[in-house]
Amino acid sequence: LDHVFEFMGGMNTAIKEVTGKDPDAYFADYRNRKNMRMQELKEAVGVEARATIFNPKYIKEKMKGKASSAGQIAEITTNMFGWEATRPELIDDEIWNELYETYVEDKHNLGIREFIHKENGASLQTVTAVMLEATRKGMWKASTEQISNLASMHNGLVKEFGAESSSFSANNEKLQNYIARKLPENEAKEYKSELQKMKTGSTEEINTKEGKVLKKEEVNPEQAKEKMPLNGLLIGGGILVAFIGLLIYFKKKRKNE
Repeated sequence: LDHVFEFMGGMNTAIKEVTGKDPDAYFADYRNRKNMRMQELKEAVGVEARATIFNPKYIKEKMKGKASSAGQIAEITTNMFGWEATRPELIDDEIWNELYETYVEDKHNLGIREFIHKENGASLQTVTAVMLEATRKGMWKASTEQISNLASMHNGLVKEFGAESSSFSANNEKLQNYIARKLPENEAKEYKSELQKMKTGSTEEINTKEGKVLKKEEVNPEQAKEKMPLNGLLIGGGILVAFIGLLIYFKKKRKNE
């Protein structure tokens, strides 16, 4: 469930576009050198998922990595979406439901949801955004309750941390509108307001539990024009001072000789 989908999945999509059929796809499994074998792609993805991201022991070890591990969980979720987009039969509803139960409902009682929230809130926002996009596109036939819970959770994270820059949420208006429709009217208004803050940007500081985050500052063209002459003068002045300094240095050097 890593970035293999980017080239293997992309190649699959290209071949299907030309031939109209999905090509056979295999992984070479060298993990056990005494039993090396070829694995069909669906089997390989299923085995990998259950050995890692759905495995409580693996998750416990991951949680020792703090913020970076939380980020990797979001990355794995995004990669799942990539596989779904390029080879749909690989990621079925069973896998999406398992992901939801493991990381949203925390069925193993590991505190994984709280861990991601504490260590890397933006990653949890990405996880919810990816899962909601999967439901919007019909990739995952989630229940009404699951969708409602995800939308509410996503909205809460946006309110707490601000809208993060994942392409699944910040730059995806169709997804944003979809999420808003799944929220109560008052929450939908708050959600859209937070998105608007992210889109317009400002130098306003947002207080968080861990510290402060500066929003992006946008400079309009007129402001840029005003700054350019000043910057040019400063650069020119710096060059002139350096040139004069070199002249003085060489004159002193000649006198000493």
